[in-house]
Amino acid sequence: MATDLFVVERGRGPSVLAVHGQPGLASDWDAVGSLLVDDHSLLAPDRPGYGRSGADAVGMAANAEVLAGALVERGAAPSTVVGHSYGGGIAVLLAARHPEVVSGLVLVGSVGRADSVNAVDHVLALPWAGEALAAAGLVAFGRVLPRLRGLAGHAPGGRLAWLEASLPDRRFAEVASGFGRQIWRSFVFEQRALMREIGDVEAALSQVRVPTVVITGTWDVVVPSSVATSMAAAIAGAELVTVSRTGHFVPRDAPRVVADAVRRVEARATAGEETHRRTSDEVDDAGT
Repeated sequence: MATDLFVVERGRGPSVLAVHGQPGLASDWDAVGSLLVDDHSLLAPDRPGYGRSGADAVGMAANAEVLAGALVERGAAPSTVVGHSYGGGIAVLLAARHPEVVSGLVLVGSVGRADSVNAVDHVLALPWAGEALAAAGLVAFGRVLPRLRGLAGHAPGGRLAWLEASLPDRRFAEVASGFGRQIWRSFVFEQRALMREIGDVEAALSQVRVPTVVITGTWDVVVPSSVATSMAAAIAGAELVTVSRTGHFVPRDAPRVVADAVRRVEARATAGEETHRRTSDEVDDAGT
């Protein structure tokens, strides 16, 4: 599938494809990328419908096709694929349907099972109401919630640390602006695709045959940790990592956990391991 896909490419070495969530931009991976680019080649696209990519939004399977094509066109296959949130579901489909371009997976706060989808997701996918709520919500996402996060960060004794970890920061105003695009259209389109395709993502979990790490934050209120636990159980040999005192924005708040997972997956793929003993670890918020 051809599309005008904008991709930020940094570094030199083994390829890592970083797939942002919904909404999102390539810059969501800046903190993780800074820990990898000395010895890796990081490819971070603005997915179709977002940022500087020219095409309209497409569904989850179509995103996987676009990304598979991008890896082949750039000579970057096979690649370790890192997916956050909605992007994690895309990464699962990419690994299951195009195993020739994926050497390993890191799934961060990822959708992947029916219980990834909550009542709010269903409302946002509704005709008319979904558009109105998405447009209003993205205004809050870009302007109101980052300010609230700042206030939470100044609460005495860190009493609102959980709220600070759960909210977007000021950089997300860039995401909500969409470079002049009506980004809410992309958001609603993807909500409806999520409703249609989450069953396909869940079915694909058992088809993944590459080394995989599944990462979740204990404070994630967007995709609960129980989803990560069930996804790790469904993928042969997957490693589950739970990051304490961290919410949905793990790439922002615990980038080293993600970068370390990339290196472990890559090492296992290089050693030719398709599966290994499943482990479950809890780590502290790695921050920087």
